[in-house]
Amino acid sequence: MDASILAPWRDLSIIWLVLLAMIFVAVPGVALFFALRGMRALNRWIRLPLLYAQLWALRIEEGADRASDAIAGVPIQLHSRSAQARVTLRGMIDYLRGA
Repeated sequence: MDASILAPWRDLSIIWLVLLAMIFVAVPGVALFFALRGMRALNRWIRLPLLYAQLWALRIEEGADRASDAIAGVPIQLHSRSAQARVTLRGMIDYLRGA
């Protein structure tokens, strides 16, 4: 077979493969483009509700911190007051003993 007889078919097949490759690349590219546009629109739309949720979470965290500090502060204060009373009483006893 002569190579010049198959040359037009070779060229046509190369063009056909290039077109198929362009389609296979273009379809995911277009899909990613619109997915990116959608994600950006979603981010713009959801930004304010997420900020409100973050604000409420910080308020709840602050309230929980205050409550836990108040609860934990009771035994700490009792211990420190007993230590203060013990030191004061020991100082008064040492003073009365004349030491």
